[in-house]
Amino acid sequence: MKGDTPPTQSTSQPASPDTLSFSVLQISDLHRDPANPVDNRILLDSLERDRDRYTSDDETPIASPSLILVCGDIVQGIHHDAPNAETTLRDQYQEASDFLNELAARFVGGDKRRVVVVPGNHDVNDRVFRESLQSVDIRPGRASELVTQLFTPETSLRWSWDDLAFYRIRDADTYHARLEAFAEFYTSFYDGQRSYSVIPEDQFEVFEYPEWNLAVVGFSSCHDNDLLNRQGSIHPVAIASASDALRQLSLSYPSPPLRIALWHHGIEGSPMESDFMDPEVVQHLIDCGCSLGFHGHRHRPQLLHTRFDHGPKRHITLVGAGTLCGSSASRYGRSYNVIEIDMRQRAARLHVREMQNNDPRMPIWASHTLSPNREQWVEFSFDAPPQPIVSPHHNTISLTTAQELYDNADYENAAATLEGLAKHDLLARRLLLQCLRELADPARLLAAFVPPHSPEEAIVVLDALWSMGDRQGLADILESAFVRESQDPSLIAMRAKYSARLRHG
Repeated sequence: MKGDTPPTQSTSQPASPDTLSFSVLQISDLHRDPANPVDNRILLDSLERDRDRYTSDDETPIASPSLILVCGDIVQGIHHDAPNAETTLRDQYQEASDFLNELAARFVGGDKRRVVVVPGNHDVNDRVFRESLQSVDIRPGRASELVTQLFTPETSLRWSWDDLAFYRIRDADTYHARLEAFAEFYTSFYDGQRSYSVIPEDQFEVFEYPEWNLAVVGFSSCHDNDLLNRQGSIHPVAIASASDALRQLSLSYPSPPLRIALWHHGIEGSPMESDFMDPEVVQHLIDCGCSLGFHGHRHRPQLLHTRFDHGPKRHITLVGAGTLCGSSASRYGRSYNVIEIDMRQRAARLHVREMQNNDPRMPIWASHTLSPNREQWVEFSFDAPPQPIVSPHHNTISLTTAQELYDNADYENAAATLEGLAKHDLLARRLLLQCLRELADPARLLAAFVPPHSPEEAIVVLDALWSMGDRQGLADILESAFVRESQDPSLIAMRAKYSARLRHG
């Protein structure tokens, strides 16, 4: 995940005032209720019909979503002793993949750059988890010691009430592999452009949207999560690494982008529940400069303002989505959210769309009032992103070395120096583009700059695809939202040129 795909660098023009308002489709808990499953075709049709309703409302029309946030629990998952467990899990992910691919096609023109997906607890493979365990003998006088270990942070010990027995994770690699099925789905969904690490420290990814002056970071809240340890958690190193990436990103934008965090678990639960995330984790996200947080898991919609308790006067607004396909919480139906965001005013409206009819296999959606609010939406504000502190960065020496190599026409070694830095550094990315153009290596250029993140990159990518005779790849880039909606004169000319070449053979 981290490092596989360069984050979008803001070399494009700053977001214009007319692009600073947009809406977000937030869905979560896609896992199908085994008792009342819903077919993909019916579900997609119902969502599309609902969009037609709320975008054409005479009094308060809602903008059609431009971004899709998927807050985890992609599949129902499997129990370790279920028959044909792996086949069942594979079929569930195929169903989810088909759904999300078609959802992207219908709502964001097939641009998967505008779809952010994170895992949930149902995506943890229970069979693989059980393979990582070994039983622990409770010798006389040792019970107290084991109980103490059980409640230490990041313990490898597990207690099973079903077996009335202790277990220990004997193999960390196998334990981490409990998310391999999700990782395979993730890589497939993003057509190999992004991949997902099963290593907890690397389980974050930054999605950049210069057109809205926005960055979304997706986290896994399944660190150390399994059926014998149900609470949610984000690995501290993942948060720290994401914070560093966001800090560098802010230095490359004309103005600091709004930071949104995305994960699965909620931060509240009843006294008898343990399957939620420690609110202290959210404090770290506030410290990273995140102004909005989106999650699922509770199977009911929710809006919550959380303030920073350790000094800075910042807060994060959390938006929880209900379940799209699972069994809903008491007093709630299946639901999803549409959030309208006005970047200029730092204000938003949350619209909850809840299933109104009694047949969950054929949902009909409509507006739902979120208590105690009496309006059909909830308005809220959010904090501005923090201003970056400009300071010398550890990449400076490497950038200087690469520039010297470039000036001496040693483009190969300059490119090798830059390829790692370009993932998080704007200047490195620009210089790498120049190096690969000089090397006339279109395959290597495409590997580094598809999808393109600036007009200059898009022009070079279009030329490279044409030189390689990749007509399908050329058509895909021309149809991407970034190229299709660009107002850059040079890119408009190239778009017209290659569109005409494709039409005329």
